[in-house]
Amino acid sequence: MNFKTRLQKIIARYFGPTVVFVLFLLAWYALAYGLENNFSPASNKPMIIPPPHRLFEDIHGIVRTKIITAFWISLKTSLVGLTLSICIGLVAGVLMAQAKWLERSLWPYLIALQVTPIIAIVPLMIKLVGSNFAARVLVTVIISLFPIVSNTLFGIQSTPRNMHDLFTLHKSSRAIRLLKLQLPAASPAIFSGLRISAGLAVIGAIVGDFFFAKGDPGLGKLITQFFLNSQAGPMFVTALAATLLGLMLFIAFGLLNTWAVGRWYEGSISQ
Repeated sequence: MNFKTRLQKIIARYFGPTVVFVLFLLAWYALAYGLENNFSPASNKPMIIPPPHRLFEDIHGIVRTKIITAFWISLKTSLVGLTLSICIGLVAGVLMAQAKWLERSLWPYLIALQVTPIIAIVPLMIKLVGSNFAARVLVTVIISLFPIVSNTLFGIQSTPRNMHDLFTLHKSSRAIRLLKLQLPAASPAIFSGLRISAGLAVIGAIVGDFFFAKGDPGLGKLITQFFLNSQAGPMFVTALAATLLGLMLFIAFGLLNTWAVGRWYEGSISQ
């Protein structure tokens, strides 16, 4: 590959994202100073949205400690909830794929759980588990469970029929068929579900903070506190920390997908 070809590939890969990022920063500056002129023209500091270069001015001492502590609490909530979702989702998806009656029995309720607004079941959750860390984890599980179940189920069901015929020809047991055919064939879909759920787990942790305030505050509760105290800079930094947390989990499962599946499944390499 010559220099010109490599340069063209680099431009094709990075030029578009760089242009979008620059446009995003310009829009951010325009909005920040536009709001400052509209609401407080005599002030040197934007009242609503701080511009990027002033974002970290108030991040020091106790504010920085609060953000770091909240980050770890939200990370813990996300990981615990996501781990439970993975265990429940994989087992449920496999069982539903093995028994059609079980799929028909559980699928409507999984859809209902997915589309039910969390706020509608908050009173019930408070009665059952209280307004604490367990409730935040439960919210995370509810929000992140469905993609794992659905991708596992449809991944297993999408196993090629000719491969099933081959295992039938060798009189393989159901367990052997599941372990050596269906799960490997479904692994690209399963990992796609895991990446989706990784991002949703962070959303669940943040949403749980808004509804269940007992205990140390996570990123969601901290955003609310900074908003009520008119601390725009710390509020936006905390929101960026939540975004960073979601990206970390998404990238982690993407790398795991590449390591486990990408060596033999071409589609996972290009994603």
